[in-house]
Order: sequence, then structure tokens, then C-alpha cells
Amino acid sequence: MRRLGLPALALALACPFVRAQDQGAAAVPAPIVVRVYHTNDVHGWIMPQTDKRNGRPIGGAAAMKSLLNRDSNPRLVLDAGDWWQGTPEGSTTHGEAVAEAFNAMGYDAVEMGNHEFDAGWSSAAALNAKMAMPVLAANIYDSSGKHVSWTRQRIVKEVSGVKFGIFGLITSHMDRLEVPGKIAGLTFRRETDEARDQVAALRKEGADVIIAVTHVGFEAPDKPPFEGDQTLAREVEGIDLIVGGHTHTTLSRAWRDPAHGTLIVQAGSYFFKVGRATLKIDPATRRVTASSDELLDLWVDRLGQDPAMKAIVDRREKDLGEAFRLVVATATRDLDRAGAGESGLGSWMADCFKATEDADAFIMNGGGIRADIPAGPVTLRRLFEAMPFDDTVVTLRMSGAKLRAALDHVVGSPKIAQIGGMTAEISPLKPRGSRLGRVTVGGAPLDDAKTYSVATLDFLAGSYEEFSSASPRDTGLLARDALRACAEKQKTIAPPPAGRLISLGE
Repeated sequence: MRRLGLPALALALACPFVRAQDQGAAAVPAPIVVRVYHTNDVHGWIMPQTDKRNGRPIGGAAAMKSLLNRDSNPRLVLDAGDWWQGTPEGSTTHGEAVAEAFNAMGYDAVEMGNHEFDAGWSSAAALNAKMAMPVLAANIYDSSGKHVSWTRQRIVKEVSGVKFGIFGLITSHMDRLEVPGKIAGLTFRRETDEARDQVAALRKEGADVIIAVTHVGFEAPDKPPFEGDQTLAREVEGIDLIVGGHTHTTLSRAWRDPAHGTLIVQAGSYFFKVGRATLKIDPATRRVTASSDELLDLWVDRLGQDPAMKAIVDRREKDLGEAFRLVVATATRDLDRAGAGESGLGSWMADCFKATEDADAFIMNGGGIRADIPAGPVTLRRLFEAMPFDDTVVTLRMSGAKLRAALDHVVGSPKIAQIGGMTAEISPLKPRGSRLGRVTVGGAPLDDAKTYSVATLDFLAGSYEEFSSASPRDTGLLARDALRACAEKQKTIAPPPAGRLISLGE
């Protein structure tokens, strides 16, 4: 057997080619490998949490930074929106705490989410200016029809000699998701139309690989139909990877479009996990030849916490002081949210809001409840996490017919209505206007001709025509302050008996 001398051996080890099995075949160049770390729907959770299954600490910015520190391979780090709304650290600073953590993480680009607008678009623009990386959202336009100045449509970034074209999209359904005044003067172009233009522009700018970072959502049978990431992948050719968000979907297995091969990834929510997509790129053509994705649990006891990032998080928690540690009640049992149905926590909240205004009935959207309340001490932090939005309690007087229409509307939302003072037979998947069976208010059948006092939250009052047409009166009382008063009065709390929403199974 012939042995290689040291110079020849060194040359062979350094050669960036993989030799073919048969002697006559030409050398095949090894692919360029780039990893794409991705997060979405962090919602303020820069600090770790306790896993309910095993009590271990999981998640947060310091654990993710520790994970990144271990990987010296070529990479991109991207986030798909909804950065700050959900925790005291995020919400009380209108995102500044999360921006500081993201800057220290070294994200290459981030996409705006719908909740970035919860404090109004001018606040969102101010937060974007504090982000060290490009903030994307190609499909936001001002009243003159021009792309807004405070986001980027797209960027081209070179990694390992490959030019990555990255563009961002926010959901075009902002009119359903945000109070109108907070997005006044803005329009949100249809995602597929914008994407075609962005792909074409990036190709002209020399992009080899194209990534869409989207806060649009992953389509699923249990959700009302909408044009999400799968529609984008199917209808727009030329996108190699879609890093998605908005629907909080944990894609343990990435979804691949059968026609174009586009890989869709999404990492759940609340910073429990980080996704790691691996792209293999032909060095000659600069095209993706293979792609895959994996989700990594951010176990703190396994990964550790980056000291500099931990110092940022600890300081932000300390800035809040002792106020959010105040215990206001004791939960005798877990108060949980439901995926798409009546929940113990939702019913308790609804009863509190109804009692606050001495109303006949209360309605809210289940999607407004953002965290469970476990059995044990109930702190102000727990209440804040369950109701992090600056929603206020609104009262109005409306006919039974309008109340029926409002309930029919909210029942069809992805996170179903939570109600107080009422019972209803429901068929959420039926067309609007036909979702209700028998409805009672105060134990009596709903009377279309009768006038009822109804309480709700200002988000619904401003977003649902059935409420806004009834001249709602805003009490100015923050919803979470109403919950605090209710909890302090009750001292011990528990989920009310079930049976308010009766599914007709249709």
C-alpha cells in the first residue's frame, strides 16, 4: 500500500473536496454548511421559567446565549416577532428590556410581530431605533403608499461566501388583531404579493439563498382558514427557508413544500426552545442542496447561562423591585387556559370582570389570556403574566340580538370566547351567524328584544362592530387591576364549575 508523505498528506487533509467512491469519478466539492438559529413569540420571556413537568429551569436569553457560545460554525440568528408583550420586564419597558437582550445576543435580523404595536405604532418605531440589528417588515406602508421608514424591507448578508437575502413579513390581518387607533394610517399588504416582489428584488441584488422571516402563522386544521406560511411557500417560488411565528406552533418536524422544496420552521413560544436549521449549499452554484431543522430545549442545568446575558436579565428583574412578588391570594387548584374551549381561568376572570361592573354578562376573547395560574400563592406577577395587555374594562348596553351576534362572532375566534353570566350551546366551526344554539343570561333564555348591561375589554369594544355600535363606555380600569381587586377580596380562588360553553359537536 502506498503511503503519503507529510506534504501530500497535509494537502489531502486540507482539500475541500469529497472524493468519489469509484476511481474514475471527478472530485465532488464539499457543501458549504450554514446554521440558522431561530426564535419567535418570545413575549418578554428573557428570564428562565420552571418546567411544569419536572421542576427544572428552562429557557431565557442567557441559556440561548450559552448555546450560541458553544457553536463556532458559520451561522445566522433570526427572530420572527412578538418580542416583548407578556411579562413585566417586557411590557413595563415597552420592549426596551428585550431589545437590550436581543442586542447582546447578536441577532442578525428580527421581524416585527403584531404585538409590537400594542403601545401604538410610534412606540414601535421608537423601539426599532434601539435595536442593533435590522428590523424587518416589508409589507407595512404609510398613508402615502410608501414603505414606512422605521423598518427594513430586506437585507443581503454574506456568510461563508454565500449571499443570504432575508426579507420580513407581518400578518396582513392587523385590523383584526390591533385596536384601530394604534395602527392608524398604516396598511399591511397581502403577504404573497409582497413576497414575490421581495424575492425578485433580492435576486437582482445578488442573493444566492433567500430566507423569509414571517409573523404570519402556520396553517392547521384546528384554526380558521387563512393564508399562512404554507400558502407563501406554495405560491411564491424561490424561498429556501421560512422562519415563522405568530401561531406559537412547535414544529418538531419542519414542514417542506412539495413543489418548491421550501422548508418552514417555527419554534413554539416563550423562549423555551430555539430552532436550528441547517442549510447545505453547493459552493459552485450557491444554491441550497439540502436543508433540515431541529428544536433544542434550553435546559439551564444542561447549557448553563452566559454570565453577561444573565447580568442583563437579573438587572431587569431587579429594576421591577418587590412589587410583583406581592401575594394577593391563594389558588386552591390550578387555573388553566384551554386551547380552544371553556377554561377554568377564563371563567374566573369573566366572573371577576362581570362583578366589577355589576353587569348582566361579560365576554372576552380567550386569546387575551396569556398564562396559567398554578395552585399556590398568587402574586401580582402571576396576574400580570395572565393578563399582560393594557386592556381596560368597558361597559355598554345592548339588545339581546346584538349580544347574540357578538357572542357568535367571538366564539369563532381561534381562542374561543370566555364568558360570565351566560351559558351557550356552540358550534365554533360553523359559518358566522350560525354558531349558536340555546343561550341563557342570568339563567333565563336570551331575549333578542331585551336590553342587557354587558362588560367587555376595550380591545374587543374597538375591534368588533357589534360592540362598537353600542356606544361602549370605557371605565379606565385596567383589566389586571380589576383581577387584583377580585383576588384580594376573595383571598382564595379556584376555577368555577364547568358548563358555560356546551359544544354541539358540529
